[in-house]
Amino acid sequence: MSRRPTVRERLSGGGSDEADRRLADPAVVGVAVVAAAYLAVFFEVTNVVGGTGRTAAVVALAGLGGIALARAVGERTALWLAGALFVAGLAGYFLAIPASQRALFTVRSVALDLLALSTGLSVLRLALADVWVLAVAPVPTFLVGYFAGRGRHVAAAAVAGGTLGFLVLTGDAGTGAAVAGVVGLALAVGLSTLSTPSRRRGHAGTFALVVAAMVVASATVTVIPAGAAAPLGLDRGSATLESSLSGDDELEVVGSTRLSPEVRYTIESPVERNWHTGAYDTYTGDGWVRTGERTAVNESLPAPPGANDSVETTITAETESSALPAPWKPVSASGGGAVEADERGSLRLASSLEPGDQVTVESRVLDADPATLRNASTDYPAAIEERYTQLPESTPDRVGERTEEIVAAADAESPYERAAAIEAYLRSEYDYSLTVEEPEGDVADAFLFEMDAGYCVYFATTMAAMLRSQGIPTRFETGYTPGERVGDDEYVVRGQNAHAWVSIYVPDHGWVAFDPTPSDPRDEARETRLAEARADGAEDVDTEASAPDAATETEPDETDAEATDDPRTPTPGAGNVTSGNETAAGEAGTLGPGGIAQLDGTQTGTAPSTATGPAAGTGASGSDGPFDSLPDPETALYWLIVAGLGVAGVRRTGLAGRAGRRIGPLLPRRPGDPTADAERAFADLERLLAEPYRERRPGETPRRYVDAVRTLGADERVEIVADAYERAAYAGSVTRDEADAARRAVRRLALERLPLIGRFVR
Repeated sequence: MSRRPTVRERLSGGGSDEADRRLADPAVVGVAVVAAAYLAVFFEVTNVVGGTGRTAAVVALAGLGGIALARAVGERTALWLAGALFVAGLAGYFLAIPASQRALFTVRSVALDLLALSTGLSVLRLALADVWVLAVAPVPTFLVGYFAGRGRHVAAAAVAGGTLGFLVLTGDAGTGAAVAGVVGLALAVGLSTLSTPSRRRGHAGTFALVVAAMVVASATVTVIPAGAAAPLGLDRGSATLESSLSGDDELEVVGSTRLSPEVRYTIESPVERNWHTGAYDTYTGDGWVRTGERTAVNESLPAPPGANDSVETTITAETESSALPAPWKPVSASGGGAVEADERGSLRLASSLEPGDQVTVESRVLDADPATLRNASTDYPAAIEERYTQLPESTPDRVGERTEEIVAAADAESPYERAAAIEAYLRSEYDYSLTVEEPEGDVADAFLFEMDAGYCVYFATTMAAMLRSQGIPTRFETGYTPGERVGDDEYVVRGQNAHAWVSIYVPDHGWVAFDPTPSDPRDEARETRLAEARADGAEDVDTEASAPDAATETEPDETDAEATDDPRTPTPGAGNVTSGNETAAGEAGTLGPGGIAQLDGTQTGTAPSTATGPAAGTGASGSDGPFDSLPDPETALYWLIVAGLGVAGVRRTGLAGRAGRRIGPLLPRRPGDPTADAERAFADLERLLAEPYRERRPGETPRRYVDAVRTLGADERVEIVADAYERAAYAGSVTRDEADAARRAVRRLALERLPLIGRFVR
């Protein structure tokens, strides 16, 4: 006689042995897959911002605690404990944020942040993202462990899936995590539903088909427009350099890119500078994120420390744009609508500029000579040092080791000298090319050790990572180079001037720019692309002042000619610190979504990787080899899965058999054994007669069946097939001619039933 469970055992889901059996249920595999998917996303965040070790420890403790409590407390108590854990975690996160930022918290701001998180705001953009993960991640893990410990595998998978879904909404969970979550949910639900081995075996094929369909659907359909679960296998082509830098608050390093010759702005400025539009503080290993909030520019922004000159710049939009390029550092703006500033001092427009709109920006331009910068203090503000020396925990040590070798060889001691040495090294050791394959893993590591060419994003990202490995506060910056000079203090800036560079923080002076991208091949690529566009009669590539027939005494691209042997160009590192002519020009990039990115998407021109290199606009490789049209491995794998799923679905639903029965009689066959051919002909005849007349009944002889359908109106040719079958089945003496006649009769009857062909064969 079995023992009646105690009250504690009933509350906890059974005794110890029963709980162990529930944990050993195959459905636990699905729960583990979903949980691993969302935890992997959390750990990707902490890999960037730090704290992976402590987060892993706390999460493991929460999961084990949930499993242990599954045998001791009821579900209502567990939910209360999870709620208390969540509230305590958020309270700890709130208290960890600096008081100056806590003062900005209101009910409205928190609601807007939650809305932003659910529509594509990355967790990395949150203040103290590592603390946020530490506060949030243990809660779902506790519930997953608790429900799994009670044998509630569907509930456990639902909690894990909901957490993963939230991370898909924020854009932090990519395609791989989304697909893994779908597979895990399907396994957990399916294996829990098919509770016995016999049912699992009987429905294994259907179950596998459903899982495969869910995987393909999750990889194909992006339900959340702002999410990261982008479709596999859909090749959208290479973006322009400008649009790839228009990443708003998140910038991903991509592969091959193109140049857009369309005019974006006319800028009037007494100094020639890189026109700054944005800066990024958090390096993710494969891109950049800028954190923090924006504030309206109602008064003048703080000027940089140290000596500086006041400069007034007028920006006229030639196309719709949400970027506002200006010399660093802008302190005020007027005209063109509401202007905001982010925490890095970059100007941001609340609404896009329309063609013809003008904005006047006052900037305070740094005025310091290289000797002063070399001798500057290294006493960095704590907030600057913490924020701008961040590197992902997974950054390979060899990045720092190579950097140390370079600065040691140059005998560079001060941060300014080290930056100049790294800038010179990258310019001299790597080539410029718009046609590159997107690297796997850390971009800076791949560029240093596995690549020999790239464009500005690769050079700037690598230099920033190298400087940060030295403890030098560095940020990744984007904007525009001066463009084409068309008059006194007037410049035409095109999309092909898209560019990225770096700035280091120098105490008592502020941010000082360095440009590690080689200049000559970059300028040649831009000039060639513009010449091609003009020759093709492309629209919007010139203003009245920049048209070739309106050329002045100034060379068309004089402002872009920043070759290293140009007498205007200072020694490496002097960049943007002395006079207006000492800027390092490049292929500066617009920031901000909207009109610019849309215009870029319609640009069909190509761009050479060098003056004589292949065009970059046609694909990643940029070559003319015989295999250029082959799909990439990911695309091929995707369509292979789709094809396999289609075949499995056809077989599982019986469509293959029905199609074979309908098409089989129409297909010519190689003659074989006459007896077998005659029997096959009668089997095909039975299938042909079943639909218009009736099926052959059990026990009904072939002759009786044929006589019956003849009375219903069947063609007399069925007699030929029946006679051949009887001789083959009963006499065993059917001839080759008789078998062939039966096959021809069946084939002709089948052809006559086809809607379009039947009238021609009757």
